[in-house]
Amino acid sequence: MSSDQQSGEYRGIKFTHEDDGGAGSRSGVIYFPEEPQHHGVASGGGAQWEAEARSLIDHYFREIDVEPDDDSEA
Repeated sequence: MSSDQQSGEYRGIKFTHEDDGGAGSRSGVIYFPEEPQHHGVASGGGAQWEAEARSLIDHYFREIDVEPDDDSEA
């Protein structure tokens, strides 16, 4: 892990991100259970990257909540 790489977890889903070489740009991975997702931001640094990652994780959980159960008649 580079000295600039940061990691965290939100709602049980881990993520890592690091400087992408630009002015405040960052890229990283959100480790969703089915498939990790790469995500990048052009500016805003780590705070912006993490805010967007949390939003994507929230969206992931909203999608799970609206899917019908396998045994439902929906």
